[in-house]
Amino acid sequence: MKKVLAGLILAATALGANAQMIRGHGWVGPDHYRHHGGGWNWVVPAVVGGAVVYAATRPPVVVQQPVIVQQQPVDIVYIDGIAYKKQIMLINGQYQEVLMRL
Repeated sequence: MKKVLAGLILAATALGANAQMIRGHGWVGPDHYRHHGGGWNWVVPAVVGGAVVYAATRPPVVVQQPVIVQQQPVDIVYIDGIAYKKQIMLINGQYQEVLMRL
């Protein structure tokens, strides 16, 4: 999208400069401006065009998001020396906490 926009701006600038040359006098070559003191008319379009091309061709900035690792809590219960793990199960349409033997 940026490249298309830059191309349109560059084309509009070029067409505007071309229309100024043709408007009053018919087609005049570059020597016409040199003799009439208008030799710096190219500076502003060149600077604007350079800024547009520079902005359109810069690589995008990618910011890496930090990776967050969280460990799930493990609920282990010891009953009479035997380890059990707590889990939630659906039993008869209702969620209930059960102990699974390890």
